[in-house]
Amino acid sequence: MRHPLLTHLRGKLIRGLFLVLPLLITVWLLGLLFDIVNRNVTPWVRRLVLRLGTDELEGLLARFGIPVMSLFLTVLLIYLIGLFAGNLGGRRLGRAFESVILRIPAVNWIYGSARQLLDAFGGGGRRTFSKVVMLEYPRTGLWTVGFLTTDVEHRLPLPDSSGTAISVPVFLPTTPNPTSGWMVLVPTRDLRVLDMTVEEGLKLVVSGGIVGPPDLGPLVRRWDAD
Repeated sequence: MRHPLLTHLRGKLIRGLFLVLPLLITVWLLGLLFDIVNRNVTPWVRRLVLRLGTDELEGLLARFGIPVMSLFLTVLLIYLIGLFAGNLGGRRLGRAFESVILRIPAVNWIYGSARQLLDAFGGGGRRTFSKVVMLEYPRTGLWTVGFLTTDVEHRLPLPDSSGTAISVPVFLPTTPNPTSGWMVLVPTRDLRVLDMTVEEGLKLVVSGGIVGPPDLGPLVRRWDAD
């Protein structure tokens, strides 16, 4: 039997780790972006500044001004790409680019997984999931957390052919990777809605229940309670 102090320390350390990791990953990604820009864009900016008549690049301008300018130009380029991707021609070009990327061995797996992850978290200005729900699965008395993918309702036949039931598509993610899972059409009468945001639901799934409210009970309501 574990000592209560060790159990307490282990639980708090894991909870703290799940809170700190996203921040560390964000800082690491920003540092990686700045390093890429500094190695590939900054030399071009330096040449441009020299051609504009500056004889030497020393001091504050060389250390901070040019790298910041390079980062700004990179962010501006990314913004323009996103702006272009929003129109019809950009969407067509984007689909053509993705089709080429997804044909390259190894690269298609990395790119596809990254794209699925961004889509799952509502990237691209749209939200993939709309509600956090629960259903009894894999057996009665056990509840699985899922996400409503769309509000479109489907009238599907009941098993005993006695009529139809209004069903909605629900995505059941796996832990700790929410980009994999399966979709099921669940009758709304079998669903319970959780009063939490999609982001909070994803944290709950990814952490295996470690990061989340202390009691889900008060957050549960029936589907028809809306």
